[in-house]
Amino acid sequence: MFYGTNATGWTELMDANLIGAAFSMYDSAFMGLTVAILFVIYQIMLLYKTQNLTLAWVTGLFFASIYVSAETFLKPISIQIIFVLLVFELAGVLYYLFWK
Repeated sequence: MFYGTNATGWTELMDANLIGAAFSMYDSAFMGLTVAILFVIYQIMLLYKTQNLTLAWVTGLFFASIYVSAETFLKPISIQIIFVLLVFELAGVLYYLFWK
């Protein structure tokens, strides 16, 4: 007899939670780092397009505050990755503010 296991996101899909099912699927594929990966890609694209480090830092703070307030989506390593990137951006902003 065949005993199947529950597929990732199937419970959310059966509860008609399409966004939760998709997030669960991607989050398990990326080992819980989905939000951190999206944040890094977002920051790289914003810096590449605007060439403005202050704008990237401020919008990064908004992004981080929204996702850190919803801790159910994040692993502790994701929070650390996000804030380390924000610290480096703040260091760049302060460098340009005081020494350039």
